[in-house]
Amino acid sequence: MVRRNGKRSSEHTPMWLLMPRIMEVGLVSIVLTASLVIFYTVAYSGSDWQAYMPPSVLLLGVTLSYRFPWAGLVVIAIAPVLTLLSDTAAVGTWSMVCFSAFLLTLRGLTPIAVAPILALSVFVPSALSTGTIDISIDASSSIFAFSVIVCAVFGAAARGNARYRQEVQLRIHEEQTARRAAVDRGIAQERLRIARDLHDSVGHQVAMINMHLGAAEVSLHSDEEGVRSSLEAARGSVREVLKETQQILAILNTGRDENELGATPGHELISNLIESYRTGGMHIDATIHNLGDGIAPQVSIAAYRIVQEGLTNAHRYGDGMASIVVERDIEAEQLKIEIVNRHGSRKHPSEPGGGNGLVGMRERAESVGGSMEIQSEFPLFWVVASLPVTVGQ
Repeated sequence: MVRRNGKRSSEHTPMWLLMPRIMEVGLVSIVLTASLVIFYTVAYSGSDWQAYMPPSVLLLGVTLSYRFPWAGLVVIAIAPVLTLLSDTAAVGTWSMVCFSAFLLTLRGLTPIAVAPILALSVFVPSALSTGTIDISIDASSSIFAFSVIVCAVFGAAARGNARYRQEVQLRIHEEQTARRAAVDRGIAQERLRIARDLHDSVGHQVAMINMHLGAAEVSLHSDEEGVRSSLEAARGSVREVLKETQQILAILNTGRDENELGATPGHELISNLIESYRTGGMHIDATIHNLGDGIAPQVSIAAYRIVQEGLTNAHRYGDGMASIVVERDIEAEQLKIEIVNRHGSRKHPSEPGGGNGLVGMRERAESVGGSMEIQSEFPLFWVVASLPVTVGQ
């Protein structure tokens, strides 16, 4: 229950969901009312006790059909036959059978069984009572039999319509649930992508700051120019951290894809990336050739991020030396990236790792349809990534 505009409002059950129940209650009420009318007529006319049996048996069958539908059908079929014991109120009992046929099929019994059984149970006593089945003389027996068939068909149709609407409602609900789940998955994936971008870009720049500040500390008393250049490089790394963080937050705030941001780094900036690590004190043997144009933006970004994370790991866990090869296989239309470094003596205490770098690299490669292999044989550790030049290959 909620309030809207100061008034209480609630979700109401659609009328079509209530219709089968309303029809069932209405039919039971009609049968019960007709039985009471017959009982009154029999009592008023002073008929024998046999006249009470047909409506009583029919009410018993209707009641029994709630728990035992087929048993209730048999009992209802007996009621018209009992009208032969007394001619009093026979028409009322035959009419009640028509409503009972509607009620039975509405509850779930098949009209193929209900219609012929009850139609025959009405047709025979009616024909015997009138003494003929010739509709030109008396059409009562045929009319009642046909009415039973029509009521049984209508009951089945109403039940089928209700089931169809329920199935449609269920499909709509499932579709809405699936749509909400897809949206939730999309949000989760976007959060993962943003977290991966922050890890890659910020982690790299923090590593660079650490290297430059370390170099400044070493050169503090002996080389003022070296201290100044290292501090300037550290300041540049801080600016890069802020710049890339703002770009990633812009994606989150505006919903734009990272490919739409012109400053987002790609494969063309890998050489600059390597040079930034060299200025920070790492010794890197790099081979980069045959990259050219025509590389999908997503692949270009993934290549840059994989190199970035690979060099960051090499700095954190290596001995300050690394070898990197980035080349394009023209025949296979693949971009190959190989990064090799030696294991360091220990992990840098000032750079706690989150343990997500290698996972993020692998996800980067797989997100564009590529693959990545990681191998470690002391004292070497290397990463080999294969990326398709165009997404979808």
